[in-house]
Amino acid sequence: MANTIVQNRKAAIFDMLDKGMGIMREDKAVNLSDPIFGKLHLTNGDAGDPRKEYVYRTSELPGVDVILAVGDDPLNYSDDRMKVAIVPRVFELNFISSNVRIDMEPSLIKTQLDLSDYRIDFDGSRTYGNDLGAGLPQYPLLHRYRYRANESAYSRFPVDVELTYGDADPTDPNSRRILMSIHISRAYPYLTPEMRKQKREEERLKKREKYGYMNLCTGGVCPETGYWEGWTKESGPTDILRIEKGQKFDAVRTVPLTTDRSSCPMVPGQWMWLCSLEEARGFQWKGFTLNG
Repeated sequence: MANTIVQNRKAAIFDMLDKGMGIMREDKAVNLSDPIFGKLHLTNGDAGDPRKEYVYRTSELPGVDVILAVGDDPLNYSDDRMKVAIVPRVFELNFISSNVRIDMEPSLIKTQLDLSDYRIDFDGSRTYGNDLGAGLPQYPLLHRYRYRANESAYSRFPVDVELTYGDADPTDPNSRRILMSIHISRAYPYLTPEMRKQKREEERLKKREKYGYMNLCTGGVCPETGYWEGWTKESGPTDILRIEKGQKFDAVRTVPLTTDRSSCPMVPGQWMWLCSLEEARGFQWKGFTLNG
């Protein structure tokens, strides 16, 4: 009977891990009410903070917290983080009760989740071997393993997996190793607000170069909604307009924004990408500040 319970729990753990890996690595849709997670036990997170942690409990795995953590998309470089899409960041099984902790070999989990023989360290370097060894002196029985998940045919994100075990106490003949947690996380890059600002500028310049090669002129169709800069051969950049995708480019004013344009000649000209709507507020252009 006891062996049947253990096998059923292992099967439930594998089902849960397959679900979590599909979300983290393959970007499968997240349903916060998915019955495989169990019943929502609590939600951690501050009001106004896009980062949230959903903690579930299920009768199939009593004493196990199933944790799904979400947050603002690190790959979106927008400055206003509250307007950024929310994406999964971490999926974790935390075995909080010693009654349900089982010794599931790292090699078994490695095979189930298709994990590699190497890990990616915090400095970004690849190190072969997954065993991180025993814990700090105050936690000598804590034992961790770290893996980079292999890419599947449907991979969308790199994923790291960390296993935490409690080793058997050598002074206790009845002690045995137990699995304490399985932590699956997307390997998003770490970006500070300053780094995001630099990324936004890099993307803006790439778009400006890309659309510049297309020689988008008066009468042509706008390929992307945003703010565009109008050029004439005689006067250079003199105009700026918000133009919607699919809208035709207008003629270009020949008098700069900083001068009186009450009677301003319009001529055919070229339009260059300036910035997206998200970047517009506070954007500086020739002494003129956009309001977004």
